[in-house]
Amino acid sequence: MKNQIQQGLFILLGVFIPTSIAITNLIIGLLCLSWILEGNFKSKFDFIKSSKWMLSIFALIGLYALGMLWGDNHLNAEWQFQRLALLLIFPVLLSMELKQKTIKRAVMAFLGINFIAAILAILINYNIIQPLYELIFFMKYKWGVSAFLPYNYHNVLLFFSSCIILFLLLEGKVRYRALFVVMLLVYAYSIFTELGRAGQILMIIVSLCYILFYNYKNYMRLIMILFLFITFQAAMYHTSSEYKGRVDMLSSIVVNKGIKGKGGVEDIRYVFVKESVRKILKNPILGYGTGSFGTIFNNEVDSDYLFYTHTTPHNNYLYVWFELGILGLILLLSIFYHQIKELLKKQYGIHRALLPLSFMFLMLVDSYFFIFTLTVCYIFMYTIYSKYQEE
Repeated sequence: MKNQIQQGLFILLGVFIPTSIAITNLIIGLLCLSWILEGNFKSKFDFIKSSKWMLSIFALIGLYALGMLWGDNHLNAEWQFQRLALLLIFPVLLSMELKQKTIKRAVMAFLGINFIAAILAILINYNIIQPLYELIFFMKYKWGVSAFLPYNYHNVLLFFSSCIILFLLLEGKVRYRALFVVMLLVYAYSIFTELGRAGQILMIIVSLCYILFYNYKNYMRLIMILFLFITFQAAMYHTSSEYKGRVDMLSSIVVNKGIKGKGGVEDIRYVFVKESVRKILKNPILGYGTGSFGTIFNNEVDSDYLFYTHTTPHNNYLYVWFELGILGLILLLSIFYHQIKELLKKQYGIHRALLPLSFMFLMLVDSYFFIFTLTVCYIFMYTIYSKYQEE
């Protein structure tokens, strides 16, 4: 009975990760409770001890606890420990006995809900259904929200959905290919006509990887598909003001070495990187202690920006290094290194390894390993990628 409850709750994660933070929180709590009530702790702990990347997670959490012993600024420590607690969902889900049928249903739930979210986001983006949205969800539509989530989370979830569908289509794992092609096109259109650079850049990178991987032996087909891909990008650039604006702004910032427009101010992400590196080099071994980043930036960095609302430098690697020193950075990298090694040993290892590799790229542009929706989504996806077996 407990196992059946776990199967159902895992499927529900696929429904509510893209739609509701509150219900996702509830499902996670119920999964943890059922895991505890299930007992069998010896085999679970043996499983956890056998995983190098899980041990790295516990070591990272332990180092954050020790990080309270040095430095004079720990104002954001409570916020950090709340995020770290989410990482404990990794061993809970990975040590559960999930059926292959459950995994497939969870995948279909995730893909289906994101398909609905993409359609709603497209209609909202074209000012078609704001009144209907407010009527259905009993809330006033806010700028920056794509269907159910903020645009930067929605964009990334659609990217992960696209990766799953690309694998299913390219490896011939689906019956209704036309339906999945339509879903992929809707995901792509939503990604490239809305805000959210991270999902856009990742979609381009992964698409190019797949194009090269499956066509490098056939030069004519490779050239043709690359031409179609470039044509799609050009069409999106010229028809989507949001995508054009993002591309133009990013190009301008890069060309002007961090300055936003002629005579403008320095881009905040450049400030974060530059000042974080400067501070890190002064104390690279231990860092400044758990929860120190926001206070130090607000008090010590002279800039046109106010940093009191920022608890991270929008870069997971710099953030961990800043607070915990070089050992913290090594432990963070160790988690993903061992996850990639583990996935590469499985069937379709290259496809599976794209998940942690993509998430490592995401951590360059924000502290996604400590953001609720994206952290839970990654844990959910990694569980699927790790446990899926060809039948």
